[in-house]
Amino acid sequence: MIPAALPPSTSGWSPHVHRHTLRVPGISGSGCCPTGTSLFGAHWVEGAIVVAMCRRCQTHKESCLRRNSLSDWPTSVSGYAVRPIIAKLPHEIGSVAALVVDEEAECVDEDIPEWVPAEWLSPVMGDSGVSDVYGAIGVWPAAFVAAEAPKGKPFSCLELGCGAGFPSLVAGRLGAERVYALDSEQLTLDLLQAAFERQGTCGRLVPLLGDASKLPQDLLASVSLIIVSDLLYSVELGKSLGWCLGRWVIGEGRQLVLTDGGRSGRPAFLEAFREASSSDACFEDVPVPDWAPQKGDFFDGTSTQTVGLLRY
Repeated sequence: MIPAALPPSTSGWSPHVHRHTLRVPGISGSGCCPTGTSLFGAHWVEGAIVVAMCRRCQTHKESCLRRNSLSDWPTSVSGYAVRPIIAKLPHEIGSVAALVVDEEAECVDEDIPEWVPAEWLSPVMGDSGVSDVYGAIGVWPAAFVAAEAPKGKPFSCLELGCGAGFPSLVAGRLGAERVYALDSEQLTLDLLQAAFERQGTCGRLVPLLGDASKLPQDLLASVSLIIVSDLLYSVELGKSLGWCLGRWVIGEGRQLVLTDGGRSGRPAFLEAFREASSSDACFEDVPVPDWAPQKGDFFDGTSTQTVGLLRY
């Protein structure tokens, strides 16, 4: 009898979810791969299970091992030292990582709150060319919730105000053919591009520099999934997005995943979205996933346990 699951893999490669892997309990030696191609022989797992892999399976395993090695991640992007924020998701795509700026600032402007952890302080804080630094220094808790919400494999998706782009990276790994990622800062798009390239899905990313309140209709018409995480910073932006996205979701086969950490634009967004979509939309407080590697809020320094998820 084949066991229901194999022991978890510390490398991020899980042989029991790879469809080209054959598990044969209690047998040593070589085995057969369902693809019928050449074999790499048997591999023991805790001395009880033999896994026979074809060359395609072996290549998949080696690729996963490389992807989850910290040693060969980029160390700099656009002149800034960077580090990966890695999350191990509880399904077949395994680990996903976003790149963020990681270098302590030699001097910090007076308007930086005292509670900001040292690991978030970087030269980008004082860079006059970057007006919104928060998308470059970390991944917001709302982004982890947004990354968990989409179901299935969308044909194409759009993330608004992507920042480090964790949901976009997940969408790319889930099989989206096109991932449009829009942000007002070139630095965050550069970080996202480097992360996509590192994880072997760069051909699916279309980075867009622009304003989330001024979205081209042809772009909206080309996607079946829109992701928005913690973007409702102002009443004006909330109202603009509410009208735009409320009309967009009326179309057939479209999914909107929007999360919010309680920003000032939420009431205005909700009012406009309800009117535009003719729905009783509301926000439901949902927990930040246990697998999220960080839960700190960049604005008030507290650990965030729940964020609002739009229901409509």
